[in-house]
Amino acid sequence: MKVEVKSLKVDLDEVLILEGVNLKVKEGEFFGIVGKNGSGKTTLLRTLAKFYPKEGSIYIDGRELEDIKLDELARIVGVVPQEFELNVNFTVEQFVALGRIPYIRIFESEKDREVVNRVIDSLKCPKNRIVRTLSGGEKQKVLIAKALAQEPKVLLLDEPTSHLDIKHQIEIVKILKSLAKRGLTIIATFHDLNLALNFCDRIAIMKDGRVLKVCKPDEVDSDVLREAFEVEVEVVNLNGWKVVIPKV
Repeated sequence: MKVEVKSLKVDLDEVLILEGVNLKVKEGEFFGIVGKNGSGKTTLLRTLAKFYPKEGSIYIDGRELEDIKLDELARIVGVVPQEFELNVNFTVEQFVALGRIPYIRIFESEKDREVVNRVIDSLKCPKNRIVRTLSGGEKQKVLIAKALAQEPKVLLLDEPTSHLDIKHQIEIVKILKSLAKRGLTIIATFHDLNLALNFCDRIAIMKDGRVLKVCKPDEVDSDVLREAFEVEVEVVNLNGWKVVIPKV
């Protein structure tokens, strides 16, 4: 599904967080949002999930977000938060099954079990492990699996690679890239510019609640990154891998 944002403004506790945000995300696109801390990335993502009141418009496949009831929205949009306490005694299978709640009245129908098992297998999650015993990378995959069990058309992720080692970072973004190629619209915030530049289809660069530029990774230059992050950087290509190098 397509996602479009028009003239978005968000005021929280009388503090202006977002102003004049305009975006168009295509169906099946892996869309990244980058910017320094406090630039509005997480607020934008949460507003797309209908967590915050807003001015302006958000459209999902041409429908205004305000016109979509929460129970229907839960079947359209999956959300993977940045921080989530997973010290629970559920097995992975039981936890991922919670993603089926928007669909079911009688818990665990054959359809629900089929979806849960398919998602767990596709992400190679340890089905019978207790969630609280998993590593950080494994927990992140389980969170994504729970969101995918909703069978969403749009997946929102807030810094999905934070706190992960490089192996799990690459594994997670490769999973997201493959999901987008299969038609899932993915919008994710990133702290790691190198991951965003090398895996996202397009990137929105934010500063102070505004979008400075939306472009393909090849169009990201040192000037816009300097403006966004207030540091001198150079964007270079090393063996086909785009790398942002700070000048110190």
